[in-house]
Amino acid sequence: MNPGPQHPDPSDSQPRLGIWRLSLPAAPRPLLLRRDRPFDAEAPVVDVPDVMRYVASARTSLHGPLVLEIEGPGDPLASPESVLRILALIREHPPDVLTGLVIDGPLLGEYTDELEQFGLGYLVLRLDAATPRAAERLVAAADFRADTLDRAEAAQLMLDETTRAMAIAQREGIALAARTTLIPTVNGYEIEALANLALKGGAERLDVVPHVVVPGAPLSRGVSPTALELEDARAIVDRVFPGRSYGSDRRVTDWIHPQRSQLVDLDRLDAVDVLRTLPDPEEGREPAQLLPRREPQLIALASRDGTLVDTPLAAARQLRIYAVTNNQIRLLGTRSLEENPRRRYDGIGDARSFLRAVVGCRAVVTTAFSARAVTLMRAVGIRPVAVGGPTEAVLDRVARGTLRQVT
Repeated sequence: MNPGPQHPDPSDSQPRLGIWRLSLPAAPRPLLLRRDRPFDAEAPVVDVPDVMRYVASARTSLHGPLVLEIEGPGDPLASPESVLRILALIREHPPDVLTGLVIDGPLLGEYTDELEQFGLGYLVLRLDAATPRAAERLVAAADFRADTLDRAEAAQLMLDETTRAMAIAQREGIALAARTTLIPTVNGYEIEALANLALKGGAERLDVVPHVVVPGAPLSRGVSPTALELEDARAIVDRVFPGRSYGSDRRVTDWIHPQRSQLVDLDRLDAVDVLRTLPDPEEGREPAQLLPRREPQLIALASRDGTLVDTPLAAARQLRIYAVTNNQIRLLGTRSLEENPRRRYDGIGDARSFLRAVVGCRAVVTTAFSARAVTLMRAVGIRPVAVGGPTEAVLDRVARGTLRQVT
């Protein structure tokens, strides 16, 4: 992945960076429900216009490079409409701003193409557990691809997807740092294992930050690390990452190292007159196209009630057929799938019967496909897409070509 704009060498001693961390709620639902920082549905939201206003104000009033980092309170990619639009606008209007996301991991594979297209500079991966025991103490549940997962399932998702996210970042060439929130009674004994996991996964470094107690949270009693515990944990990380101390080479994530970065005070930016940051209205510039145009097509989709893609092909009794054009998404009707015992295993059953149900469709969208289903559909030129989420948003992305095919 192209890391975005070129900046001066971060190993230089001057100047310090100003990092702006923007906190977004995980709308419409959180992804991982954590016990150390419960999701707050009433948390204030910084919307897209405010993001652009703050960035414009920072570039006007502050000297030196600027980094925009978006995180929490859930995973920013659980709010893809807002976050991707922010990245697209930053890429188009102030392209000298380096952008980063702080993520949990589970949704990275679904949005890699868009993040690359909009010039994401780096990722910070939350890496807080190396074993099921610690993970189950950190999470209470998860809402993932229209499924509600219990604690054990959510903990396994957390462990599996952090490893997978590191592999994706390494494969795509995304600059990656890891961040561990030290909770001595939960993951204090895992610091060395977490550091080794980050090193093996290709992280440029691992930052250890202290847990801040949230009153009323299940993990709110006696879990803040002492200064000595924090120092010991960071010393362990330094031993695992030999020769990778701050400024040792020219890495993108050196820009966000605590020794070089400086948090921007948003109250200070509120006093800036944003009107003088606006472009000349007489420029007459053509607006940039933020996303590819939709390709008109028929799409078959598996859904229980039409609002969410929430059904694997093998469990679907019918497929909803949608006509998607550049300016409209319209339900044409449904096509039944045969009641065949074999279809419960591979989603296909009799191939000719299945193909009659999807004839004319360019794509079939469900939450899961069997290997036989993928092979059959690709052989006849139909694109299988495994994804969950709101129906209209999924259909829009499929028609724009920004969702990857099943592998």
